[in-house]
Amino acid sequence: MLPLGWCQTVDGWVTLVAAGARTLRTGNTRGPALVPPFAPQLEILAAVTGSRSSLSLSRQRRGSFRPLTILLGVLLTAVAIWAVVVGVVYIHAWLQLGPDDVPTLTDDEAAALGAAGATGPSDATTVLVVLTEDRDPTVPREPALVGSPVLVQTGGSREGAAALILPLELSVMVAGEGERSLAQVQAAGGADLLVRTLMDHTGVRIDHVVSAASDVVPRLVDELGPLEICTSAGCARPSAEELRAELAVADDRGRVRLTADVLRAVGDELGPAWAATAPVAAWRVTELLARDVRTDASLRPGELFEVADALATETALEVDQLPLVVNPQTEEVVPLLEPAQVRYEHLRQGTSFAGVDGEAEEEDLVRGVEVAVLNGAGVDGLAGQVQVLLEASGFRVVGTGNAPSFGRESTTIGYREDDPIAELAAVRLAELLEGAQLDPLTRDLTFEGEPVDVQVIVGADRIDG
Repeated sequence: MLPLGWCQTVDGWVTLVAAGARTLRTGNTRGPALVPPFAPQLEILAAVTGSRSSLSLSRQRRGSFRPLTILLGVLLTAVAIWAVVVGVVYIHAWLQLGPDDVPTLTDDEAAALGAAGATGPSDATTVLVVLTEDRDPTVPREPALVGSPVLVQTGGSREGAAALILPLELSVMVAGEGERSLAQVQAAGGADLLVRTLMDHTGVRIDHVVSAASDVVPRLVDELGPLEICTSAGCARPSAEELRAELAVADDRGRVRLTADVLRAVGDELGPAWAATAPVAAWRVTELLARDVRTDASLRPGELFEVADALATETALEVDQLPLVVNPQTEEVVPLLEPAQVRYEHLRQGTSFAGVDGEAEEEDLVRGVEVAVLNGAGVDGLAGQVQVLLEASGFRVVGTGNAPSFGRESTTIGYREDDPIAELAAVRLAELLEGAQLDPLTRDLTFEGEPVDVQVIVGADRIDG
């Protein structure tokens, strides 16, 4: 190709000559046009050189756009790769976080438990939450419970949510098996049997169950990075280890409240924007949930983000706990059916726990127990001294007297073993009269010919106290 400058010069010269040739051919002179023999060739040369010059200039202009085109191509390629990565993470989550099979919650016939069936408000959702040890896929058994199960209910006529803590030691009847603790029910049949048994025991309809490893919440915080967690004491960004330490020292109510506060922060973090901008973290969270959480509800991306939105919503949380009294001698839980039924009814109706006072309920139960105090040591006035102590502590003493025989060294507290309210009073009496022995009986107790619930026989160990 000719140099550009030279082409431009020749182009101008040839154009001039060609113009002259056309003038000579069609000009203003009279007579025949004078057409030089080389005029056509000059016109062709002008056309050719002009075309080449324009082509050269066009290429020069296009060259200035090449860096922008390359940059745009790189950006489009990066976006395409990113979209593929996000798509792979989405598909992975969709495959890993599907619902688990819990027949009790999907079989209408199985769900209709109890004499009248388990019930609950139509506009409320009740979820059973249980914490277990880590699952070992190589061990063919259900993971053991390591925390108290919790019934969480949202909706109904209450404002906010309610959580009822069920003690691990709570005794329930299992169809065909007899009486078992919640821990034993979990070991025997996992979440499905636990849901079925609790629906039968409480009469509360359970809509979903979540079984999670006990360390799943600190692990979530570890994967998502430091989260701002706001509690009644203020806001902070604890590490996963600091959170584990707080959960370890908290009581059951404290653990429920702290867990709710942490999950609110987790809900604030999770969402479509987070998954799109942090696909690696989204992949790790998917792996964590697939390993540590089992639920009949789908946690696939769309549903998971809906759950996250619900968790992030600031709402009041009522936390109550079934009264738990353990007989220190038998190490068995004393079944307090009346206080338990009061709480179950609140869940069945979807009403607030406000006004439910566990301590006041227990005081009312104990206040109705009739206690007789007998002097078994033969020391004058000893039974009267104990009577004063018991009445000052809220017990109802119907009378004092002498035991059939003296010489007792230790104080004993007798009660009918099949009367849980009398057993509750006996346990509290034993706490008040330190060192006293509980004496469960199969016979009725009387004082001066009248039946009583509890009989205290005072021994020599109470002479100085």
